[in-house]
Amino acid sequence: MSETVISILVWLHVIGVAIWLGGQIITAACVIPALRAVGDRTIWLNALEGFTKRFGRVGIAAMVIIVITGGAMVDPRLDQAENFGPDIYDARWGYIFVIKMALWAVMIALIGLHQFVFGPRQLELARQTADSDEDTPELKRVRLITIALSIAGLLMTLLVAGAGAFLGNHNFSMLPS
Repeated sequence: MSETVISILVWLHVIGVAIWLGGQIITAACVIPALRAVGDRTIWLNALEGFTKRFGRVGIAAMVIIVITGGAMVDPRLDQAENFGPDIYDARWGYIFVIKMALWAVMIALIGLHQFVFGPRQLELARQTADSDEDTPELKRVRLITIALSIAGLLMTLLVAGAGAFLGNHNFSMLPS
């Protein structure tokens, strides 16, 4: 694979990561606080549900781009790492890659739990108490879980991006381990 093709893959990969990471930050820092400022709880719950469904589709598309481009870039980089020996761990690249993939798996699990289990449960419980001034203990518990999952997912996303930066710095990652 030519370096031109790899550069295009890196470019697409970075765009996917920007959408994925940027979306998480914008959601937490801007969208959720803005929606909570809406006085009518039913209105902000409807808006939140619409936003999360749309962003879910965009996030999944971004992750597909990330996985496809990342996967396509592995083989050429494995060839470079093999210059240090037959084992990918003969270069730092191998260790960084394995750490990045482990962090990525944890990130996907955390975000999946938020997106498909606890987020929908929180919306359901919030709808049940939309006319009440007080949240139920179950809603409070689920809200804390979704907040923890969001923070942990964002932290994992940042760590995966950091590992990607170390992988991309071949003056560092392609040194013998």
